[in-house]
Amino acid sequence: MTTAARIYGKLSFLPEHGPTVARIHRWSGRIAFLCTLPVFFHCVTILGFQTPDTRVAIHSLVGTFVYGVFVAKVLIVRDHSLPRWALPTAGLTLASVLVVLWVTSSLWYFTTVRFGF
Repeated sequence: MTTAARIYGKLSFLPEHGPTVARIHRWSGRIAFLCTLPVFFHCVTILGFQTPDTRVAIHSLVGTFVYGVFVAKVLIVRDHSLPRWALPTAGLTLASVLVVLWVTSSLWYFTTVRFGF
């Protein structure tokens, strides 16, 4: 998200806008996507879609949209006929979906489960 903000000229502390920042943005996105695959596999095959409480229901619903939003963002990147605001909107939507997933899973786990220390 930081590199995307630099690409759009919203941050000035990163290197100049250019191929280096774009390359870093693409590769960090690819790595982040690859890191979601084991989690996706675990959630879908072992846990499945569940709605025992509000937090889990939100997590399950938002989790079903992650890869759809990702595909939409990739398609928007390739389609140059769309308005300029479409790509940043898709990127922010994807980032927002990932934050909601994190808040309803990892943050909840780390603030609720005792580690025995």
